[in-house]
Amino acid sequence: MISRRNYFTITVIMFIVFFLFQFSNVALESWNHYEENSYIIDTEEIPGKSDAYQVNADTGDFVNDGRETVVYIGEKEGSVGETVSLWVTYTKRNMETYLSLEEYELSRKENSAASPVMIAVDPKAVDWDGEESCKLLKSYINEGSHLIFCGLPEVSVLKENQLLRDLLGIQTIRAEEMTADYLYLKQGFLLGGEAFYPSDQMEKGMEFTFPWYSVTSDSEIYLNGVPKDTAMAGVIVEESEFPAVIWRKSFETASVFAINGSYIEDVAGLGILSAIASKMQLYEIYPVVNAQNLVYVNYPVLANENEDLMVERYSQPLKEFFQNVVWPDVVAVRRESGAEISCMLAPEFDYEDSNEPDALQFQRYMKLLNEQSAETGLSGTCLSGTPVEKKLAKDHEFMQEALPDYQFTSFYGNSLTDEEIWDVLGEEILGSVRTIVESCSEDKEVIGYLSEYVTRQRAVSDGWEDSVRTGFRTQCLETALGYSCMMINMQSIVYPEQDDLYWTAASNTLRKNLQEYRIGKQGFENTTVSECDERIREFFALDFKEKREFNSIYLERNHDRESAWFVLRTNHELIEKMEGGSWKKLEDDAYLLEVRQKNAVITLKPVY
Repeated sequence: MISRRNYFTITVIMFIVFFLFQFSNVALESWNHYEENSYIIDTEEIPGKSDAYQVNADTGDFVNDGRETVVYIGEKEGSVGETVSLWVTYTKRNMETYLSLEEYELSRKENSAASPVMIAVDPKAVDWDGEESCKLLKSYINEGSHLIFCGLPEVSVLKENQLLRDLLGIQTIRAEEMTADYLYLKQGFLLGGEAFYPSDQMEKGMEFTFPWYSVTSDSEIYLNGVPKDTAMAGVIVEESEFPAVIWRKSFETASVFAINGSYIEDVAGLGILSAIASKMQLYEIYPVVNAQNLVYVNYPVLANENEDLMVERYSQPLKEFFQNVVWPDVVAVRRESGAEISCMLAPEFDYEDSNEPDALQFQRYMKLLNEQSAETGLSGTCLSGTPVEKKLAKDHEFMQEALPDYQFTSFYGNSLTDEEIWDVLGEEILGSVRTIVESCSEDKEVIGYLSEYVTRQRAVSDGWEDSVRTGFRTQCLETALGYSCMMINMQSIVYPEQDDLYWTAASNTLRKNLQEYRIGKQGFENTTVSECDERIREFFALDFKEKREFNSIYLERNHDRESAWFVLRTNHELIEKMEGGSWKKLEDDAYLLEVRQKNAVITLKPVY
């Protein structure tokens, strides 16, 4: 039997537990302001497009303070020129463009300008007949200018031009064409360390077939191809003889960097240029966005659609499947990866059927998302052919019923053109939107402005796609911008284009990609898309100058409104201390700096 005293004690304890449980729920409910968007900001109070740094602009705090100028030989509007121009803008340099070496040489003679630190050359813009072009390039090296070959001339040109081969450090042309089994990226070039990229997933932007050049022993290879069979004609090919893809040939006064392929024509070229710049000097310091996004688009969905398929595959309709299976998985992925998540809501896909979004379900999701510190934006997806204006008007009616005070700050443009997005931004439901999220594409401008007050941020990788190119591009963009954005499109689950795209397999691929391809997870910060928007604006508005005296780097920026982030890459030096901010180590010889004041001082010490 239970004594009265024990019975009374148990009753009191149960009452206390019940009270605490109820109180915690009541407190959680009262503190969860899901009906309001915490990211609402007056866009006129934050930097806009007119505040962004402009290359060769005549205004600014540091115009005449020794800013580096990049000379580019080639067409600025070409694919190589676009990449170089974007990179120059992001790193706050200036740029001079010349269509030929002869035009550049004439300008040099007329202006008597100092030799630039860097000259980037599109080989298509150079006349390789004779020796004159090679002699000019060699003279620039003698004057201290580093050369970047943003691609190489045809093999036939290199075969006939010994001076050019000497300039590039090419010792032997082993084959006019070979296909590598995989590419090997060596440690210390791109951020994220060494990597192996197999050729079994050949894709645009990842080249595995190229001429086989063996380079001189005094050249440093950063990326090379590995032949499938290292024994050719009975002779074992040593690693030093493997085909070079990206390498450096050093001279006494400067270096030549060569790229065997069209990598600079892709967005990955931004990271390659940043990595090359870090090899030109004792140290390199440049601004980054410092933002990693994980974006679920078309999630949550609030109407029961494609019911036959959902029941056939998952034994429950869409709303129950998303609530009982997908939501727990979303939370688990967030906890495993440490990511901040952004969800681009799709009230419904088909606006012509009889299925309507559930307002109570939406409110439940908003509470749950808010508890996870997630951001809720709006998706522009519509599958029924309904005009986007009509879709948004119907979404607005739904929001007025479900959460009339909630305002969206982010919008997924789906397949809308820039002009269509400009038009729909005038719709009432999008009145507070300040950033547009876009799918992966070939556009190199992964971050930028759509209008004076609205930014754009493009996905770098697809969470469902197990892709070699995904890892390489992510690693390059982490190096150049400290930025990545992985997108998970839930439309592919509800209306799959591939019959074999099931949730379990797709979720496993997502986890694998998060583990393998979020290269900067050891240092760059996780953000929602609206947090990323603020950092993008500050990144573009930033201008800075720096100088080194003995072991100290003195950095000054044009304002101290918000924190600014920089990557510092050194040559076997460690940060001893920092004033005006803080730092963290990304990897050997690479550091992420947070500058919180207008001036900062970074003191280095050598590695013993």
